Amino acid sequence: MPAEFLSLETLHNFDYGKASAAVSVALKRAVDDIRDRPGEKTPRKVNLMMLLTPQIQQDGDVTDANVGFEISCNIPKWKTTAKPAGVTQAGGLFFQPSAPDNPDQMTIDDVIDDDAG
Repeated sequence: MPAEFLSLETLHNFDYGKASAAVSVALKRAVDDIRDRPGEKTPRKVNLMMLLTPQIQQDGDVTDANVGFEISCNIPKWKTTAKPAGVTQAGGLFFQPSAPDNPDQMTIDDVIDDDAG
């Protein structure tokens, strides 16, 4: 096979297509996140960075370059709404599953447990 000039169109042939395959994986991850969280309006980012390092000969001429790629996918962080939790003297946190906005809220189960004891 003859030599090719490196470009986006020939990227799939460079280094057995590793960078091209990584871009495809990153793109799929971003699209999967869009499908999983359509309400999250923050843009997803797929980045392809090309790293070129000159190979300098003893006379100072550059005849070659090492070419590498960094591929990344940035998706928004998963976030929840902060809810209150009680703090114990021992440093633990407690919450009320039936009343997420009030860790001290008593429930009917608490009253039944108190009456049974």
